[in-house]
Amino acid sequence: MTLEDLSVNERKEYNKEVYEKIFNITKKPEKILDLGCGLNPLYFPYKDIYYVATDTNQIVLKKIKKHFKKNKIKGEIFYLDIKDLNEIKKLNKVGIVFIFKVLDLLKKDKPTIIEIIKNLKTNFIVVSFATKTVYGKRMNYPRRKWFENIISPKYKYEIIRFFNETFYVIKK
Repeated sequence: MTLEDLSVNERKEYNKEVYEKIFNITKKPEKILDLGCGLNPLYFPYKDIYYVATDTNQIVLKKIKKHFKKNKIKGEIFYLDIKDLNEIKKLNKVGIVFIFKVLDLLKKDKPTIIEIIKNLKTNFIVVSFATKTVYGKRMNYPRRKWFENIISPKYKYEIIRFFNETFYVIKK
């Protein structure tokens, strides 16, 4: 099992509840964009939402493409590096953008995070951060104050907490 598999599996038992809580805030969208999706689309419980899945891992993208075809899921799958601001600017408007467990990797590049959020054409962005490692250890800093400091001056947000992951639902 890869780290990516572990990351998605740890949410598996409460996956539907996560999306229900998100959609209670945002309403159920017609179209979702998942930046750095990993294997999330394989476990997304709604088949009636158009799903745009992007990642830099070609193997993951092939698995998702096969899953979409087999399960007749409408959507798009393509390579996208979240740090490529020119490509982010070209993306079409969607109801919600998911950025799950990705932004910790960009933490040292706060201006890029700000530009990503600013340039996404959407009503809501849902960002998540792990509160435990994939091996079950509690993280030293499970709350992401650095992220809250980036978004709080300009955007309103709500926090949804689960035992191993925190979700920020940002209203644009």
